[in-house]
Amino acid sequence: MTSRVGGVLRTMRNAVQTIFNRKESPRDMQERQDLYMSILSAKHRSMRLQRRIGSEGAETREQVERLVDEAVAQLEESDAATTPIVGLRFEMQNILAPEILRAFEVFRSVDESIPTAADASEDIRSHSKDDEKFQSILMSEYEQVQAQLSSGDPATKDQITLNKPSPIPYLEMKSGALRTVLLSRGWLDIDDQQESISTDSSSTDGERNHVPIADNFGYYAENADDEINAAIRHYQMINLAKTALIREQLGFSVLSLKSTIPEAGRGIFVDGTALAGSLLAFFPGQIWPKEYLSNAAFSTALFKDDNNYQLSIRYDDILIDSRKAPYTVLNDANCNPWAVAHIANHPPKDVSANCRTVMVNFTEKMKLDKAGLERYIPNTYAREPMVTGPRALDRDLIRMHGFGIMAVRDVSSEELFYDYRLSPGNAYPKWYHPCDEEGLKRRWWEEEQ
Repeated sequence: MTSRVGGVLRTMRNAVQTIFNRKESPRDMQERQDLYMSILSAKHRSMRLQRRIGSEGAETREQVERLVDEAVAQLEESDAATTPIVGLRFEMQNILAPEILRAFEVFRSVDESIPTAADASEDIRSHSKDDEKFQSILMSEYEQVQAQLSSGDPATKDQITLNKPSPIPYLEMKSGALRTVLLSRGWLDIDDQQESISTDSSSTDGERNHVPIADNFGYYAENADDEINAAIRHYQMINLAKTALIREQLGFSVLSLKSTIPEAGRGIFVDGTALAGSLLAFFPGQIWPKEYLSNAAFSTALFKDDNNYQLSIRYDDILIDSRKAPYTVLNDANCNPWAVAHIANHPPKDVSANCRTVMVNFTEKMKLDKAGLERYIPNTYAREPMVTGPRALDRDLIRMHGFGIMAVRDVSSEELFYDYRLSPGNAYPKWYHPCDEEGLKRRWWEEEQ
């Protein structure tokens, strides 16, 4: 069967060309392109999900490509290429809202199924009443991963053709993470424990000089005392269990583990399979409205320390400060299991980003408070938006501004990467490389003027 990828790409290139023929600033054109591609991905995802509901069997590549044509046609009918940017932002929000609601409902369902997982008052040093459930979930996960690894590389022909990564690195990392927690709880037998001790304590250079090594979570247990380690293992147990339960309902979840990039620390991985256009994670932390950032001296002093590159700015100049957001802890104050986008890494050289950032707004009409889902909003305002500020022009009343990452292609059992698009006005760190030079220049066009 002949692939129609060429025709699909030509259709999308024509649409993008229409965008760049408009008389807008380079930055506006880049935002328009990003919004267009995000809306296209989300519409295509919706069509694929609807087709799956009404049919049996796996979808073919030809079916997926045909739906791309249909999604592009819908955007052309709505005149997306000429719609004002504020209108595209509004459409993107309307597409994301039900997806966010569905995710939050699943988070609540999972919390209710293992209540002590969300109880900050639970004594982590004692065995809780839910231990049997946690043990059952994690042992089942461990056995499934071991079976997948023992069967060899399950990469499909499509994965190889489309240059998708093998799931083996993720499965090995997840296996080690599960083993670490299971051993800490005494839920694996002595043979598994001896094997793990032998593997984890071996020196890479064969010398006696011991150098602390990060575990599969990217955590250095040797640098902390027993009490802290017990707390960390408790929360890691919760994260692993929640990931499994969320995946059962949504088909995927996300998990923070040691990055596959050497010396990059932690990263985030998709557990299961998420379609292109799926919202995958949120950036947690404090939100700084645009009107408070106009004072250059104030902004420079407040945001000068960002060694981990955890300050993110939206196209509307609202800033998300994730520098103090937790990596591991999930409790009453930090209970959104997908609030880990600040840990996602920039792709290494020769690897394409599989995600893009997307503006997220938690609006009044989503009725999160009435549904009891407001606790899953992973942000707070550092300063409340001014009544007379840009907020006055919003179509919907926004309770909280946010930021997330969306899949640009189908992702399955792999690490998630997005283009950091660091400002060209500053010196780049050694590990950074621009993914798209022209897009980068357009994104920061105003800053260069």
